Amino acid sequence: MKINTKEEIDALLDYCKAVPYSQISAGGNFYKIKAQSFLYPNGTVQTREYIDKRKASVVVPITEDGNVVFVIQPVALSEEGALIEFPSGYWEWKENGLQAGKRELSEETGYVPDEIVYLGSHYQDPGSIRQKVEIYLALNCKRLHEQHLDKGEFIKFVEIPFDFAFELMDEGYLGDANTYIALIKSTRALQKRNKNDQHRLIKTDKSF
Repeated sequence: MKINTKEEIDALLDYCKAVPYSQISAGGNFYKIKAQSFLYPNGTVQTREYIDKRKASVVVPITEDGNVVFVIQPVALSEEGALIEFPSGYWEWKENGLQAGKRELSEETGYVPDEIVYLGSHYQDPGSIRQKVEIYLALNCKRLHEQHLDKGEFIKFVEIPFDFAFELMDEGYLGDANTYIALIKSTRALQKRNKNDQHRLIKTDKSF
């Protein structure tokens, strides 16, 4: 689905909202809470609790036309109830970041890239999560098949102009830190890539 207006984004976000269904309860299911003590340079010892979870990959999909692909899905703990994000997910058993990124992109959207580039990693919340998130730029994506969602997943995907993504960021539509960081890193990577391509063309022209 190609989208060009914030009104369309608003309608999809509203449609994809998660709403509270029960009271808050304590315990661990998807995540486990662990604790460990650390010695600091001033001689004090502090105990830190942290969330134990798998590593994750985020993918920035760029289509053959230069559009960018986002997913919109329920995010129960967000204030909005639904967020617009890049395709992402946790690594499965024996997967690496690249394999997980390709799989999540394919499952959540049906898009497949000609090329995928590693853009680095970052901490999502270093005060409570040890694992880093890896970012990948997927180039010349084509939609080759339907979504293959896990049981219980509800995901819509949209294809929007690249410049429109920055308008959404500036106006607060991109509330997920992973998506925010991935958009900035992918933009810098594309700019560097275009600059190198132009430099090669100039060198080629001078050789004649």
